[in-house]
Amino acid sequence: MKKIIILIMISVLSLTACDKTLERYPLNGPSTGTFPASEEEALSGVLVSYKNLANSELQYSNFPTRFTDNITDIGTHRVGLRSWDYFVTSTLTQTNSDATYLYGRIYKTAGRIHLVLDKLDDIKDKMSEETYLQFKAELLCLRAYIYDMGCQFYGDIPFIDHCLTLEDYAYPRTPREQVINRILEEMDDDLLDALPVRWEKAKWGSCRIGRAAAYTLKARICLNWGRYAEAAKYSSKAMELSEGVYTLEPLDCTYYPNALTEGEPSASELFGFEGETCDEWMWAIQYNKLAASNVHSMVYTYSSRVANGAAGCGPSQALMDTFQCTDGKSITESPLYNWQDPWNHRDPRLDLYCLRSDTRINNVEYSTDPNAKQVRDYNTNAMVNNNDVYGNKSEYGPNGTKGPGGYLWRKFADKAYYGETLTTSYEDDLDVCIMRYAELLLIDAEANIEMNGGDLKRAQSDINQIRQRVKMPKITTLDRAELRSALRYERTVELCAEGFRWFDIRRWKLSDGRPLAAKVVNGPQYAPAFKNNLSNAKPTIDENWTVSYDPAQTWDGKDFNLRVLINMFFQTGKDELWPLPDTEIRTNPKINQEDQNPGY
Repeated sequence: MKKIIILIMISVLSLTACDKTLERYPLNGPSTGTFPASEEEALSGVLVSYKNLANSELQYSNFPTRFTDNITDIGTHRVGLRSWDYFVTSTLTQTNSDATYLYGRIYKTAGRIHLVLDKLDDIKDKMSEETYLQFKAELLCLRAYIYDMGCQFYGDIPFIDHCLTLEDYAYPRTPREQVINRILEEMDDDLLDALPVRWEKAKWGSCRIGRAAAYTLKARICLNWGRYAEAAKYSSKAMELSEGVYTLEPLDCTYYPNALTEGEPSASELFGFEGETCDEWMWAIQYNKLAASNVHSMVYTYSSRVANGAAGCGPSQALMDTFQCTDGKSITESPLYNWQDPWNHRDPRLDLYCLRSDTRINNVEYSTDPNAKQVRDYNTNAMVNNNDVYGNKSEYGPNGTKGPGGYLWRKFADKAYYGETLTTSYEDDLDVCIMRYAELLLIDAEANIEMNGGDLKRAQSDINQIRQRVKMPKITTLDRAELRSALRYERTVELCAEGFRWFDIRRWKLSDGRPLAAKVVNGPQYAPAFKNNLSNAKPTIDENWTVSYDPAQTWDGKDFNLRVLINMFFQTGKDELWPLPDTEIRTNPKINQEDQNPGY
């Protein structure tokens, strides 16, 4: 299955999107002038449009969005890692390479889409009506996906709906409300209904958007912009379509008190290679080592240094303290919590999704103890150098002076990597899931909680399905505020490391109308002490399940033992958005510096 898109699209990858430089059109193959000329070429063009989602910054993931949790309160990145510090310190500029690259990828992908979409009507008679409508629906869904993303990151953006030429290239910013209205209108229900509920799993896996996923995308976009009644309508439709097709995959919630000798937590059945054909993934971006440059470095970036990874990103101490105890209470309220044995009696997702010291990863001991100069490789039962704390460049380890903050992500670790050592930065071809059934449940729950007259019992049921999967107690309340709190907990922990947090903390508002980011991306971000001490910090956890610390508050009454990883700062009125790239302002005569987002 992983070869399908790659092999079909090879013949058209060399085409430049909408660059009409050929004076003669070859008769024995596609060109930018005649492409697409057949159903087969149209399919190739559709698949190349999907493939453009994979062409992200340094092949990291779907654009850089999978990594944006690491520039929020719940994730950390290596101190000084490229230009990421700027995103959490209000020092981002319009020349930032990451913000510039994403903007370019959005329009590069749009160009690929328009290369097919512009001529689809011209070859309508060369395919069935059903196939024509399916291609059109897929292309418009892809465009909606990238333009919604563009509006969230940049605000008003040029709405380009066709291939550009050298003479037709300058467009002003379109108010984002108009962009969102347009993409939702284009995702017409009649058009989406032409899609199969799910493309044949054995052939396509999750790499083509089907009808259930298309309605989920429509619901997601509506939710992003506070259109809760519409979000509830489309999430309900998506859930009806998903019956008997999509479901929550089971997870092994075994807790290992003696983690090194008893076993290793793993969610690879859902987030690893097995997940690519599971019944929870609704839409994913496909990668394949067999095709040039069709890999990414997510495993390398997230892996421990003892496995030759970069240990570049991980969960924050705040996220580790967010996970409830198994009685459904916070660690500050539950009698089950013991700060000297902090991992016992916790939401199983803590160990399934996050990697902490003194456990295994890929069947190798993981330790941030500076005295542990060697760790055990349980694949061979041999002792190996603990590169995470000792030796060349150990300062970049997970708890080093230049490390990400003591913890790493386990969520995408796959059992297939047991016994393997990474050899290069870019060798991972695990597909990247960008939509799964758990998210659909949470969209439906939030929409019903926030809309006037929403079905709160339905929202409660949505949340409880996710909680029961990991054996957490049911939510019993039907109070709107309490359900909102439960929903925000679930989005924080269930979707962590999947690229939703940056958006959520801008959508969710404080009582004074400011985004939640103004509170949580402000002040010190703490990490465990270099001595590998357990945190003695007693946090404050609010109704949004956001965590804050007062150095005067500790569990044992002794000195606060966390260290400051980075001092974050969020400037309201500026940091809700990224800047338009300097290149756009300098080359587009319809956008000037005075059109730049506030504060840049």
